[in-house]
Amino acid sequence: MPLDPWRLRLLESFERVGTVRGVAAELLLSPSTVSQQLGQLEREAGATLFERGGRSLRLTPAGATLAVAARDLRDRLDAMEALLVEVGQGPAGLVRIAGFASSVEPVLVVATAALAGRHPRVEVQVLELEPRESIVALRQGRCELAVTVDEGDGALLGPGIRVVPLARDPLRVVLPAGHRLAGRSSIAIADLAGERWALDAAGSYLGELVPRMCRAAGFEPVVAARLPSYPTLLAHVGAGLSVGVLPALAIQDRPDAVAVPLADVEHRRIVVAVRPATLERAAVGVALDALRAAASG
Repeated sequence: MPLDPWRLRLLESFERVGTVRGVAAELLLSPSTVSQQLGQLEREAGATLFERGGRSLRLTPAGATLAVAARDLRDRLDAMEALLVEVGQGPAGLVRIAGFASSVEPVLVVATAALAGRHPRVEVQVLELEPRESIVALRQGRCELAVTVDEGDGALLGPGIRVVPLARDPLRVVLPAGHRLAGRSSIAIADLAGERWALDAAGSYLGELVPRMCRAAGFEPVVAARLPSYPTLLAHVGAGLSVGVLPALAIQDRPDAVAVPLADVEHRRIVVAVRPATLERAAVGVALDALRAAASG
């Protein structure tokens, strides 16, 4: 019996979210419908796709293998639908681009404006998401391109994800304008032991990186504030209440704060993550080109 593409989409969703209820919530179905359809898929496959324990399900090796193939199929079906729109007319259709806050204005907005002038039939939707959230959105099919940060831990690597280098964003120590170290050409994290710190939100890229660097330098940072809004964090620093570390993209000129190169870490690596099958769409290709041009500028 041939495998039903819709049921394969349910399997792909289950592999990502891990529960029948999660699949039901994502696809706006009832849990009983999801269970019935997954059971039918197992019968169609003629293989054991799930291990059942009480009310829980877990993928078998066969189920996990089929889920990877289902993800590729989902992307190719989506790309085929888009290709029909583009035949004979060039790049067209919706391209959703996710990016973290400090990349939106200098990269995503610039790229979107360029696309509007060169490819008016390409509709761009910009989504502001934290780096790790954007990869989840990419895997779930909620965006075609994700401008994110490669943290060097392999988190971006995985089935069906291609990573394209985009830019390097230097990290800077931000200090009150009258700080004793404000005139330095560079500052090591160890120079800031004993300072009060403004940090990004717990669990975010910088919210985790900065404390790790402090501990590696032999001290625990004294946290004066957790501020996920970079302009707010910079205002806190400018008021003389803290010091911090921000990427160069996020730093706005202020008379009450200065930014000094960080000696310990030179830059963070900005990349675009994309599912390879979506690159078959001309619209996604020109959007990727626009992001690279915006970043290089």
